[in-house]
Amino acid sequence: MSDGKLTIRDAHPSDARFLAKCVMAGMHFFDFETDVPEEEDIFRRLVESEEKDEWLYSYKNTRVAEVDGAIAGALLSYPGDIYRDLRHKTFTELWPDLIQMEAESDQETDPGEYYLDSLAVLPSFRHRGIGRALLLDGIQKGIDLGYRQIALVADAQMPHLVRLYESIGFKPTEHRQAFGVDFQRMIYSV
Repeated sequence: MSDGKLTIRDAHPSDARFLAKCVMAGMHFFDFETDVPEEEDIFRRLVESEEKDEWLYSYKNTRVAEVDGAIAGALLSYPGDIYRDLRHKTFTELWPDLIQMEAESDQETDPGEYYLDSLAVLPSFRHRGIGRALLLDGIQKGIDLGYRQIALVADAQMPHLVRLYESIGFKPTEHRQAFGVDFQRMIYSV
């Protein structure tokens, strides 16, 4: 797999800054190569969200990969049943200026499935199987919660991600538009 010992653990509130970068990378507002958020205000508010329990982008919904104790990546995931209400609550309370964009976006996940939301691996840890390990961990978490369908979306402009997800067993379905990005929806069936 990789050099060093890989462990995957539940995230803590103290991981909030890293987790915010992971979510922003998925929204195309952050590039790990430059390590500077494009939208500083969104980053600040997302860090605040990550530190709390009751919002969609919360440390409670995230697992973190570490290699020899150093954070290497993270995966945000949760039941699709909570998505619609928590997404609206998160945007209403945290980003009211983005509420129109939220309203115009398709739902990324549906009730009755477990959703793998934001996956990110630091550039220095890529190509070592960490993303795959986080995805498999997320699938197992969904299965352990009783879900028979695991869903995710991949940026349609990033075919290497679609190939990674297909190699694990995800099957492409329809496209969904969210926050101005064309996403390929993919399903893993148990």
